[in-house]
Amino acid sequence: MTTVSTQRYRLLALLAALVVIAGGVVYWATNRTDAYVFNGGEISPAAAAPALDLTDQNGAPFTLAQENGTVSLIYFGYTTCPDLCPTTLNDFTIVKDDLGDAAEQVDFIMVTFDPERDTQARMKEYLNFFDPDFVGLRGDDAQTQQFLQDYGVTIKRVEYPNSSTGYLIDHTALIYVIDKEGRLRLTYPYGTDPLMIAEDVQHLTTE
Repeated sequence: MTTVSTQRYRLLALLAALVVIAGGVVYWATNRTDAYVFNGGEISPAAAAPALDLTDQNGAPFTLAQENGTVSLIYFGYTTCPDLCPTTLNDFTIVKDDLGDAAEQVDFIMVTFDPERDTQARMKEYLNFFDPDFVGLRGDDAQTQQFLQDYGVTIKRVEYPNSSTGYLIDHTALIYVIDKEGRLRLTYPYGTDPLMIAEDVQHLTTE
């Protein structure tokens, strides 16, 4: 093989190699899938959410197991709350609206830790003000203490004897997100942008 032929062969081989490399780069760039980065506090490793065997605002028994296949947003609060709870439930309505059709795969749940005042009828009336499809849960004192412990919710009763409310309750204000497999995946502190929550929930509905 002559020197010219050898050089031409090497050039063609180099060009072929560059074409293969370029093709690989294009394929990687168009087919790679970046891992989703959640806006909320991710719980890793994800584990089965603690049970919530309670009663809803319609008097029907409720368990988290029946929610498998849907994403659940859970908030622990009480209906006499003057600020944190109504604001969070309003955020729930924003999240639901932003999800559009995907909201059919999501349940929005409020669990009361004030069963003394939050009767079934009161829970139903309160949630209807925000969205009648929201789920309100309550239990007896023993059940209440159990889920407070299981989910790490702290409460402190503050007496106001001269007020019509009688007492208020200082409390943890987190939103908990359970995925379609019943695993506790995310938490959000009070004040998180509901559109950021909706973005995460949208992703969970597609997993």
